[in-house]
Amino acid sequence: MTHFLDIHTTEATELRSMIESAKRMKTARLGRPKAEPDDDQPLKGRMVALIFEKPSTRTRVSFDVGARQMGAQTMVLSGSEMQLGHGETIADTARVLSRYVDLIMIRTFEESVLQELAEYADVPVINGLTNRT
Repeated sequence: MTHFLDIHTTEATELRSMIESAKRMKTARLGRPKAEPDDDQPLKGRMVALIFEKPSTRTRVSFDVGARQMGAQTMVLSGSEMQLGHGETIADTARVLSRYVDLIMIRTFEESVLQELAEYADVPVINGLTNRT
């Protein structure tokens, strides 16, 4: 399981590989309807949680549409729905989400929330933006 938490801690070869893969996927989508899934659907049958403590139109739309184009189903959760660290611990939230989803993307105010979520999640966590990264 690989988290993507900070671009500065990711190997250059891995970053290049991700960028090349994204370029190939983007080229393959040219001329296709936006709601049409990719031919290979690499995330088919997967559930992706998109958590937004800190709202963002671009981040929400790009992750939601991208996940769906790759064949995933998405679950968008706002900070008010989650109450991360208020009433339910971040560790508990990570464990519960890990039972139901295959990947978690979080956009949060505090870097510590991202780090703790990644520590306790049994699925990959992607940093959608924090106050530090």
